[in-house]
Amino acid sequence: MLSSKTEKLTELLVDLSKASQGTIQASLIISRGQGLPICSYYPDDYQQDDVPEEDTVSGRSMQIHEATNRVFSELKRGPFVRMLIEGESGYVIICGAGKDALLSVLTTKQVNLGFLFFMMSRIARRIAEVL
Repeated sequence: MLSSKTEKLTELLVDLSKASQGTIQASLIISRGQGLPICSYYPDDYQQDDVPEEDTVSGRSMQIHEATNRVFSELKRGPFVRMLIEGESGYVIICGAGKDALLSVLTTKQVNLGFLFFMMSRIARRIAEVL
């Protein structure tokens, strides 16, 4: 049963990566409770020097999420939906994927953000259904 869930989740990440037309460097589904990666996908052509390992991505994503939740609460912005962090060479995008998980994606600067937001929302709903 577990491998079946893992396979479904990995398939969702692969679909998201394909939809991004090569702009996603890594995507992870992270447990909100433990902060550990449930599942990850790194495209075959990703550059290891440009993208950290899944433990680093999941740990930092959880730190960002926890800090952002505190800020959202203090600034009365309602529940967390999604965050976009822009760096010189790309983006980190984190969104909720149901009550148990987060979806974290690392992209290049060439990403179509509007389309990726739409696709991440769709994939996040499907992740919540699987979990």
